[in-house]
Amino acid sequence: MCALARQDRERRFHAYTPLAALFPDQPMQVLADARGTVWKTTSRQAFKGPRHGQHVRDSMAQAAGVEEDGLAVSIARSTPPVAMHRPRVIVCPDAGARYKEWHRSRWAPLSEHLLSLGCEVIVCGMPGRQQVPLPQHTRRADMTAPALASAMLGALAVIGPDSGHVHLADALGIPAVGLYAATSTVTYGPYRDRRWCIDRHQAAFSSGATYDSAKHLPGHAMDLISVDDVLGVLSGLLRIPRR
Repeated sequence: MCALARQDRERRFHAYTPLAALFPDQPMQVLADARGTVWKTTSRQAFKGPRHGQHVRDSMAQAAGVEEDGLAVSIARSTPPVAMHRPRVIVCPDAGARYKEWHRSRWAPLSEHLLSLGCEVIVCGMPGRQQVPLPQHTRRADMTAPALASAMLGALAVIGPDSGHVHLADALGIPAVGLYAATSTVTYGPYRDRRWCIDRHQAAFSSGATYDSAKHLPGHAMDLISVDDVLGVLSGLLRIPRR
């Protein structure tokens, strides 16, 4: 269905668990681990984590002693997108850490507006997680990573917080409307194209605090992103009117 575009096989990392099925023996090698997100270099060197202003993938490359160029992983599409009767938008509300997630009550009005515009709204949650409340006619479809990649093909956009879903969309060349406040797009956003993301991370820092793009902000930072913020991005991306 999908195969990682061939690149220099020297560049290998252990990375985001849910994408393991897509990246066997490839430049961004992913190994399943019950703990979730695990970063290690193949050289077994300690990974100190990203620095302010640096993307996490570049800091991984630096830790592994490889060049940073060519790390914008893309996934080749071996099959054409499935023909769709309506424009499709994929909604992925869950993240590996709860504090990265958008408020549960905001997905329903967003989905309702997309439905009113004639969009097909597919909601993909993480297995075992409590489902967010959604309006009638949305389609719930919890999927494996390969199945999600297939559903994304041909979609107009993928919407979700800082998670593997956003990076998968970015690798497939699907516009990723990433919701960032607990983390930043600078360090943790899509590597190839983050122009559709909403970033309130700096605004979430307490007054007088030194800004650090690599710092996580547990708590209520994600409340800074409103439904209108997301609809504003979608109005430009999908050429749809606001509410």
